[in-house]
Amino acid sequence: MTCDQVLKEISNFIDNDVNPELIFQINEHLRSCHNCTVLVNTTRKTLSLVAENYNVELPVGFSERLLAQIAQR
Repeated sequence: MTCDQVLKEISNFIDNDVNPELIFQINEHLRSCHNCTVLVNTTRKTLSLVAENYNVELPVGFSERLLAQIAQR
């Protein structure tokens, strides 16, 4: 497993959307590669922060205005 391969699979790896053999290979690589370990941990933390703050309050009446504009088209 190379750093480029980890980079290619990072999203699937974090989402646990890879086969067990690939998980094993990536984990083996992470044991010996500080840069990829930092990348995986930073990506996980970033995704976690985004998920925590994903709920955005819309201004009052936004939905109604949006639907009205869509209906006009």
